[in-house]
Amino acid sequence: MSTIFPMCITLITGYIIAREQKDDTLKNIKVVPVSYRKLLFGKLLVCGLIAIFLGVVCTVFTVIAELLVKFPGFSMQLVGQAFMQITLNCLFLYIAVLPVIILTSRLSNGYMIGAILSFVYGYGGMFAVGSMTLANMYPITASLGLINYRSYDSAVNWNKSICTISLIAIIILSTILLINSKEGEWSKREKKKQSLKKGW
Repeated sequence: MSTIFPMCITLITGYIIAREQKDDTLKNIKVVPVSYRKLLFGKLLVCGLIAIFLGVVCTVFTVIAELLVKFPGFSMQLVGQAFMQITLNCLFLYIAVLPVIILTSRLSNGYMIGAILSFVYGYGGMFAVGSMTLANMYPITASLGLINYRSYDSAVNWNKSICTISLIAIIILSTILLINSKEGEWSKREKKKQSLKKGW
């Protein structure tokens, strides 16, 4: 999940942000006195809820698979634990890729670029887990530390303080990027296209 989900949620979020570009509806939205920054924040908030929803869906499919395969040791306590871990992991992974989403939202078709960057970002987590020190600091793998992933393994030593600081740093960076966000390049090109021509 830590490899694929960052790419998927970045693609979904980027596509939602870029709807005005695809449908050419930004000029209609501008009639409402809402800044581009607030519009972007609203979409990021909605996509955060989508990430939580996808976590719930993943939990449901996991439980269904368990009921079909009938692995031993199934209990409602484990279902509750899986629900919390999977759902929170999806939310934390979404937070981890927020800077990528905000940066690429300014570009034309930036959601495709963002998806590629997020895949590389998530794939890097596979190398980060080779060192627990790096795993605690790397935002993608820090999300696993916050949900106590494989905490039963004596070789896995999560430092929740470092994991928390890692994601807080990402939130601060995302906030700075959001505050400084302006209309994307594609929006500027649309303005040029909409300029009135003189004569026939």
